[in-house]
Amino acid sequence: MAIRLGVTLGLVALIALGAWAWRRREGRFSEAGGAFDRAALGLTSRDKASAVMVEFSGEHCGTCRILEGRLSKLAGEIPDVRVVNVKVEDNPSLADRYDVKRVPALFVTDPGLNIVWRATGLPSEDAIRQVLLGPEWAGRPQPKSLSRRRPLRRRRTITLHEEGVACEVTPGK
Repeated sequence: MAIRLGVTLGLVALIALGAWAWRRREGRFSEAGGAFDRAALGLTSRDKASAVMVEFSGEHCGTCRILEGRLSKLAGEIPDVRVVNVKVEDNPSLADRYDVKRVPALFVTDPGLNIVWRATGLPSEDAIRQVLLGPEWAGRPQPKSLSRRRPLRRRRTITLHEEGVACEVTPGK
């Protein structure tokens, strides 16, 4: 009797530990490689964004709707960021090409559409902001240059580096 109870408790603890580990990795960004094609995403050569966030989502996915709201909020706050939503049901070949096994899947690219970061699941707003702007701005009020009331007249670029996230803001001409 005691052995059965010990085995049962051990299995329950192992399952709980596995579930905890799974939840810990959910929504985390990891470095990724590859590049997107402008035509596949429906972007023209005139669409010049400093970063593009590509979200793969499903039609009946509640988590995808939450992520869409977060992305639209951040795209409104951060200048020159473009959000592209790809429905997996409509574009299964594109999902296969970029190895999307679960939705939502979020890719963050540089201006040349090279994939820099990838997350599967629901990342927090601070995590997305940190990937786009750098660790020093995550969770803090935006700098004065980004929180002006009138629209920005100068163009800004954000450069993401492979060894870590660094932000370089330069005025365009």
